[in-house]
Amino acid sequence: MSPQRNPPGKPKTLDGFVSNANASGANASEPSAKPPSATSHDKSHMYEMCKEMCKEMSEKILERLDERFDAFDTKLQSVSSIQADLQNRMVSQEQATSALDERVEVLEAKYEDLSRYASQLQTKLLDLEARSRIHNIKIVGIKEDSEKGNPTDFVSKLIPELLGERHFPSPLKVDRAHRSLQPKPAAGDKPRTIMARIHHFQVKELILRLSRTQPMVYKGNKVLFFRDYTNEVMSQRRAFRDVMKALRDGGVKHHLRYPARLHVYWDGEEGTPEVFKDPAVAEAARLRTERDASTDG
Repeated sequence: MSPQRNPPGKPKTLDGFVSNANASGANASEPSAKPPSATSHDKSHMYEMCKEMCKEMSEKILERLDERFDAFDTKLQSVSSIQADLQNRMVSQEQATSALDERVEVLEAKYEDLSRYASQLQTKLLDLEARSRIHNIKIVGIKEDSEKGNPTDFVSKLIPELLGERHFPSPLKVDRAHRSLQPKPAAGDKPRTIMARIHHFQVKELILRLSRTQPMVYKGNKVLFFRDYTNEVMSQRRAFRDVMKALRDGGVKHHLRYPARLHVYWDGEEGTPEVFKDPAVAEAARLRTERDASTDG
């Protein structure tokens, strides 16, 4: 049988709850008996029972909440610990970065000083190498083995023979001579250059000056004399080759001074030369001069 419910509209109070409970119990034991009215003792007992039930439920809920809050607090402490560790590491990284920035600034300053010093040393080294070759000449066109194992004595006799004995009243003094340090070519190939150091600088200049005024032939081969420049100077001078050829074809007087400065006489030898250190600038000036000349013409 369904338990008796409160009439509609009647508020569900504790007394109603107790009355319904007593009625339900009486109906269950004695179906035909009329439910007795609840006494104050029963009401108090039921109230205490509900109070205990609420207390137990509250304690369980609080216990569960405490467990959840404890777990949350543990996680929060872990997160806080990780955050503090990250913050400490970030501060440490910032300090390390600041220290590295200071070191980099010091190293950059030292690098600039060392770079400037290395550049000065390189300039001095190139100058010393060039000065060590200032007495040297290069002889091109002499067949291999013509010196017969004694290149120094051979060169001292070859130069007066090619340029004329009258220009060298005293024996030509050659400090040393040798072939360029390349593998010996096969028969019929281009012979290696002979490098020779002339003892007196003035005599070396005389040899080069005379070599530009007359053709030289030795045993059927054309012979040429050149100055002995360093590789760096040769590269700089070689860069002017095209513009010098164009100037020569145009009949413009010019000279390539040491180490690589092109002097161009646009108005002839009597005029003041224009000096160029950059081949591109020299070529632009040549084209501009030709264009102006064609316009005037």
